[in-house]
Amino acid sequence: MVMHTCPSCGYTGHCDEFNGISLDEPLKERIHERITPLLTGTAPSPERQYEFAAWIAEWHGESFGYVGDLYLRAAWCCSDSGKIAEERAYRLKALEYFKRATEQKEIPEGYLALYTYLIGELYRRVGEPIEAEAWFDLVAHATGGDPHQQWLVDLATQQKTHPKEFIDQEL
Repeated sequence: MVMHTCPSCGYTGHCDEFNGISLDEPLKERIHERITPLLTGTAPSPERQYEFAAWIAEWHGESFGYVGDLYLRAAWCCSDSGKIAEERAYRLKALEYFKRATEQKEIPEGYLALYTYLIGELYRRVGEPIEAEAWFDLVAHATGGDPHQQWLVDLATQQKTHPKEFIDQEL
């Protein structure tokens, strides 16, 4: 999912979002006020593009889960380029939005265990092991006993007891 930013206005989204897009005036104004001044003449970094897309998604009223996913992708970009402080900041933003999604009960059916796991993993990766363990412990309950989601229970257990930076394919 590659992001693109319009070099003149700052609208940021997937390439297919640029075809025939019509933005309402309040959204245009927010983009103009908040993003356009940040444009420097060169393309924003990938993580910054995901951040812009997250802002726009929130202003547009997208789900907290979707906004959280955009921040998580920004964190991954930072991880790939070794920007540790920025990575942590974006992980904290993703965590905030994923938690809001669970609190507002806007998780798509069948995805509660995945979001619960992601929240635990984000806490683990930002250095909050007690919070991480608490969320990992909730994963089994969040599956509702669905045997197709046992892999998430196993993954949560692994990340709680013997965490790995990269997940085994065998799970």
